[in-house]
Amino acid sequence: MTSTEQAHGETVRRLYEEYLNQNRSEALPFLVSEDVVLHTATEERGIAAYAALTDRLRVAFPDMQFTICDLIVNDDRVAVRWTMEATHTGPLAGIPATGKRVLQRANVIYRFADGKIAEGWAVMDQAGMLRQLGFDPLVAARSAAAK
Repeated sequence: MTSTEQAHGETVRRLYEEYLNQNRSEALPFLVSEDVVLHTATEERGIAAYAALTDRLRVAFPDMQFTICDLIVNDDRVAVRWTMEATHTGPLAGIPATGKRVLQRANVIYRFADGKIAEGWAVMDQAGMLRQLGFDPLVAARSAAAK
């Protein structure tokens, strides 16, 4: 592994440990580029959008803790498989707090440019998390389509 690849892997580890787990918002500009693009269910652009997304997650899950299960580095890409454990104590996408514990799983691929995260593609088990909160996403989708 090259020193650049090692640095990319360490940046991703810092993103999860310092920024997400320790809520150290001052770390974000050192880890993520100003014009970062996040591809999830929607597309978010810019560091402010990244921070806002994280803030919304913190409202719903203030005790969230991420664990990196796998981290694979290849050139300017870092793939990470993680879990997040948290308690749903605030609203989430219109769902009021349930007080339930959840385990969220995801796979993310990050692209680096100039030593920072420039882009990320995330695939998360949203349906599994909704079921843990007591909502069946298929029933909700059918209900919404019938209206």
